[in-house]
Amino acid sequence: MTTAEKVNWLHSHLVKMITLESAIDQKLRDLLTKVTSHAEVTALLTEFQSMAADQRQALETRLHVIGNNIAISNEPLITDFASGLSEDENHPVSTALEAAYTLFSQAIVGYAVLHPLATRYADSLVIAEEGTSYHLCRQHAQNYIKAVQKISHLLHDVILWELDQEHLECQCTCPSCGVGVCVCALAGRSFLREAWEEAGPIADDEGIFVQTPRQNSAASKIGLHLGDVILAAGDQEIDTYGDLQNVVRETESGGNIRLTVRRNNDVREDMIMVRP
Repeated sequence: MTTAEKVNWLHSHLVKMITLESAIDQKLRDLLTKVTSHAEVTALLTEFQSMAADQRQALETRLHVIGNNIAISNEPLITDFASGLSEDENHPVSTALEAAYTLFSQAIVGYAVLHPLATRYADSLVIAEEGTSYHLCRQHAQNYIKAVQKISHLLHDVILWELDQEHLECQCTCPSCGVGVCVCALAGRSFLREAWEEAGPIADDEGIFVQTPRQNSAASKIGLHLGDVILAAGDQEIDTYGDLQNVVRETESGGNIRLTVRRNNDVREDMIMVRP
């Protein structure tokens, strides 16, 4: 794969995310006309719409920088991300939040894909302190995760508010609801929280899983290969990628780094890697 082809993949995904951010921006503008009866949801969607517009602009700026430096394909990528999102005219506020949640979840996945592209194709924090595709995808993904959390916190109350507008009283026979203190929204948020907690953290890896080492690199010369797991470097256990970064950074050029590696046969080996 040529350098241009590699950057085309990064480029095309940036275009995809710009298209998605544009779709989110426009969809939120449309949804805002349908939620005016609920001030809190109106304020929330207004905040999200402004965020999407700013993020689209940041991505377009980055794409312009990359496009001016590398030969890339001009083939457009057009996708109607917002099509097929159901809307309920009888319950416009809650369905607006559902639509926003769906789009935001798609954006989170899209930025998760962009992250390894940015790091593998050298558009990451190692070349600049801000503004790279890496910085943008990290910040934008965090923004959407926070947005999804805000929707999850508000959605149950909004649904109950809509039911109140229809004069449908709580029919739950649990002890609290039975005496007239409806806890349905609280119960809904609680089960979501429990599910997230039970699922556990995303970053729970033990050590550093080794991807295929770069040819003629220090790692390849000592025989590290795909599937190895670095458990320790020097005298330090490796729990995060930052731990390994620090050990390598603090080792002088030509210095030795002793690695403890678990291989596919679950056998631990000590290996000596020379810092370039």
